[in-house]
Amino acid sequence: MKSRAVVLLVAVYAVACATSTPPPKPVAAVPVSKPRTPSAAKLQAEDYQRALENAYNQIVAREGKPVAEPKVDVEAAASIPIPDHPTIRGALQYFTTDLKPSIQESLTRSGKYKKLIDKALDDYKLPRGLAYLPVIESAYIPTVTSRAGAYGIWQFMPETARDYGLRVDWWVDERADPERSTRAAAAYLRDLYRQFNDWPLALAAYNAGPGRIRRAMQSTNAATFWELLDNAAVPKETRGYVPTFFATLTIASDPATYGFRLGQPLDFDHKPVEVEGPLSLRYLASVGKVDEALLRELNPSFRQGIVPPGKATVRIPSKAADAVAARASTLKNEDANIAVCSYTLREGESLKRLARALGTDVDTLVAMNNLRSATAIGEGDSIYLPVRARELGALLSHSDSYYAVKKGDTLYSIAKSHSLTVDELLDLNQLDSDHMLHPGERVRVTAPRTVTAGGM
Repeated sequence: MKSRAVVLLVAVYAVACATSTPPPKPVAAVPVSKPRTPSAAKLQAEDYQRALENAYNQIVAREGKPVAEPKVDVEAAASIPIPDHPTIRGALQYFTTDLKPSIQESLTRSGKYKKLIDKALDDYKLPRGLAYLPVIESAYIPTVTSRAGAYGIWQFMPETARDYGLRVDWWVDERADPERSTRAAAAYLRDLYRQFNDWPLALAAYNAGPGRIRRAMQSTNAATFWELLDNAAVPKETRGYVPTFFATLTIASDPATYGFRLGQPLDFDHKPVEVEGPLSLRYLASVGKVDEALLRELNPSFRQGIVPPGKATVRIPSKAADAVAARASTLKNEDANIAVCSYTLREGESLKRLARALGTDVDTLVAMNNLRSATAIGEGDSIYLPVRARELGALLSHSDSYYAVKKGDTLYSIAKSHSLTVDELLDLNQLDSDHMLHPGERVRVTAPRTVTAGGM
């Protein structure tokens, strides 16, 4: 994976650390500027990326600096041996001082997903220590996006996500689905370990890509990640990434010693309900009498806040699941406010013309309908448009619904060129059969559309 987030600097509220064992006295370090840790409510992508890059610089700057040995609970860390390397000790010191509030926030949030992550790791026979990898990836926030486009708790790039079975399109981005993305990440980590047979190298490959790591090993004759680090043969981000993971694992193995506490594992109180889309989460929330924000939190993979066309499983709070399930087969026909409708193209219509009429762009229509190109459809094909059904007619009435009469035109020639009969043309314009046309006159040639918000 490329250009991935490494240190979680996301904080919502300050979390006090209550520990029975005091943290060790900080070791004197080379003076560095203290990075600003923005709150989650105000965190912007550029600020986040700058904070990450600053964190990498601080960790890499500590390479080769004398740092005291940390106290490690070997039993807790037994799933993955923690190497003894100065960069890990430097990262640990940084985590327990400058970045302590952000790391604590991430560890607290980890409890929300701990059970599902542990289950996936067990199913794939992977060490449970990997459950703390999202601490340096995303702070366990499903909707975090890196500057390079990596997304979700496990920061998958789109291509890798699709390679591991995740759906990524206009409607759905399963990189944000904690359960599905976790299983994909477990499969990917297993494959990387099989390639390198070494966790530091596998983790470096997760960050920088396996091809880049292999080429770096070949060019330097290195056999370990630490040799690659010493030779600066991998990007600065990756040189910081692997040590920060082992620092995180050290803390998770014995949090009290370092002044942290882990989040309590939580059970989600929800049930899966199969519905048919397109259907808005807002309408589902109203049917179930639950908060829309909660429904979006339970279903972060629905990018537009809309269940995609066809059958889909939605996570519904348990108290509302029965009410939604009882109406599951008819809900999409009841959702009058959904900003999506189906439409059948008529002769002469194109995506470009429709996009112009709706005030959107062709790329959106292509992505929304999973088309190869804007010319992949034509007359008689049904597509989805990003507009409410009741608004579509008015929008289209202002675009290509009228024809300007030219010299030599007749009612018959106009009707024929627009796939109408003469009677239909007269009815559309409320004209008598003996009406005399004149150049410049505008006549309606497209009937008002009747569309539905249901499926095609």
